Amino acid sequence: PSADASVADGLEGVSLLGVAQIDRIVEVVEQALLGNTVRLLGKRRVLPSLELPKVRRNSCVEIIPISGGCLGNCSYCKTKHARGKLSSYGAEAIVQRALLAASEGASEVWLASEDTGAWGIDLGTDIAALLGRVADALPPGVMLKLGMTNPPYMLAHIGAVAEVLQRPNVFEFIHVPVQSGSDRVLQAMVREYTVADFSRLVDGLRGAVPGVLVATDIICGFPTESEEDHEETLELVRRYKFPVLNISQFYPRPGTPAARMKRLPGSLGKKRSSEVTQLFDSYETNRHLVGQELRAWFSETETKHGQTVGHTKGYVKVVVPRDDGLLGRTARVRVHGATKWHIEAEVVGA
Repeated sequence: PSADASVADGLEGVSLLGVAQIDRIVEVVEQALLGNTVRLLGKRRVLPSLELPKVRRNSCVEIIPISGGCLGNCSYCKTKHARGKLSSYGAEAIVQRALLAASEGASEVWLASEDTGAWGIDLGTDIAALLGRVADALPPGVMLKLGMTNPPYMLAHIGAVAEVLQRPNVFEFIHVPVQSGSDRVLQAMVREYTVADFSRLVDGLRGAVPGVLVATDIICGFPTESEEDHEETLELVRRYKFPVLNISQFYPRPGTPAARMKRLPGSLGKKRSSEVTQLFDSYETNRHLVGQELRAWFSETETKHGQTVGHTKGYVKVVVPRDDGLLGRTARVRVHGATKWHIEAEVVGA
C-alpha cells in the first residue's frame, strides 16, 4: 500500500500500516479493536528505533536493519516508492543493538538493508567504517554477516571491505545482484553501473579474499533484453560460476517505468530463465571441499533429515547429524560429501 495507493483504495474499512510506521503497530491495533480505521502509509525520514522489542525466528541470528530506502532509481523496482530515499541508522545505535543481541544469546549478527553499500552516505560516513566498528565490538564467538549490496556504492571500498571479510569473526560472504550481463539491459534498468564495474568489484574481492562466496541475482526476460543480451548474461555466469544464483523472470510492477515498456513473450522469459538455471546446475560448487577439515558455526536445526545446520567461514552450508548442543557454537568438521547446495560433514573437534 505504501508503494501503490490503488491497493489501499481497494481495502475500504481496513486499517493499514506502512513499512516506515512499524513502531506504531500497537497504536493501530488498539484503534482497530475500538472499531476505528487508521491508515499510516506516509514515508518519513525518522526510522523506527532499533530498540523495539522483537521475537527472533532463529534465536541464534540477529538481523539488524542498518538503513531504510535507497539511492537508486531502478526502472523495475518499487522499493523507493514504498520506503523513500536512503535514511541510515547511526553506527552507535547499530553497535548497541548488536551487543544487546549477543548478550541475549545470538551467535550471528546479520546487517540488512535494501543496499548495505549505500549505508552512511546520508550521514557523511561509509559502510567500511561501520563494518569495522561492528566487527571490533562483537564479543568472542559471535559472527558478523554482510547483507545485500549493489555495486555502485561498494566499488570505492573494495580494499576496506576485503580487510573486514578476512577478520576471524566475519563470514566471507557478499551478495551483489548483477541482474544482467549486458550493459544495454543494465542501462535500461537504470542500474547505474556496467558489467565491467561489477567484474572489478568481484575480481577485487576474490583476489583479496580467495574464499569469499559471491552470491548474485539475474532477471531474465527484461523488456529490452535481446538474444545477444541474454547470451552475455550466460557468459557472465560461465565466467564466475556463482555458487549462489537467484534467478527470476521479469515481472512488471505497477507504476514503474519498466511496466510501461513493451513486454517480451512470457514463453521467451521462461525459456531464458530455464537456460540460466541449466547453466547454473551444470557446474560444481562444493566438491573441492571434500576431505578438508573446516571450522563451522551452527545456528539451525533441520528436523526433516535430523541434521544440525551451520556455515563455514566462506559461508558454505554445512550439515552434520543432529546435535542440539552445537547450536550457537562453533566446531571443527571433516567434510565427507558435497552437493550443489551444501557439504556433509562430521564433527571432529571443538
